[in-house]
Amino acid sequence: MNYRFKYLLRRVFRQADRFTLFNLSPVLIYITGLVLLFIGFMTMEDSTMVRVLYGTVGFMATVWIFSMVILNKNEAYVKDSILKVNYIPLYLRILPTMIYQTIMFMIFITMYSAFTALFVDNWMMNIYSLLYYIILGVILVIPFTMLFLGVSMHVNTNKINPVLFVIVLLIVPVFYLPEELPTVIENIFSLNPFYYVINGLQNNSIHQAWTVNRLPFDVLYVTQVAILYLWMFESYNKMKIQLYNEKNSMPES
Repeated sequence: MNYRFKYLLRRVFRQADRFTLFNLSPVLIYITGLVLLFIGFMTMEDSTMVRVLYGTVGFMATVWIFSMVILNKNEAYVKDSILKVNYIPLYLRILPTMIYQTIMFMIFITMYSAFTALFVDNWMMNIYSLLYYIILGVILVIPFTMLFLGVSMHVNTNKINPVLFVIVLLIVPVFYLPEELPTVIENIFSLNPFYYVINGLQNNSIHQAWTVNRLPFDVLYVTQVAILYLWMFESYNKMKIQLYNEKNSMPES
């Protein structure tokens, strides 16, 4: 257990050592968002900028979730992976990228809120709701990362990643407000666990922290995640063996 903890700690703080451009690309996007918010607050009305902040947080949350999944492909297939699988479980191999990307995301989301407080009176983000939705996001991403690694053995995912990213953007409230949608469409979208997590982060960024009224959605989320983890536990051993046995025959990046 001790060597696993040391591995996790070491890899979290060495994410930029390998695949630097890929691992730091989300940070560059977060910085761009901060610059755009600064320009917006200097040129637009406060009410308009609150709407922009809502969309920006949604976009950055999508980048955060997406990056935790796709960046783990590099981590799983690095040199000596076949040897390391015997003492570093695959599920542990994917955690450093998730932790690093989550820390970066939390820092910049906090900066977005702090920056907004400079221009809007009495503005404060609920830190507990932020942590709650971030934990939900990480829990949700783990089985999807395992699925992504399994699919990447047979498909060149680099070619479909942009399409998947656009699809995720369209099914979460980044370019629209939930109340702007027809009720039926909104109810369908709300069944998506990614929608729940990202919309929760967006609402928290504009002074709408978690309340008891959202409890039914929490129950739905827990049910969906439980099903995903049942699949993951059932498929993990088989997928782990296939992942490393077929490493040499994987599609070229």
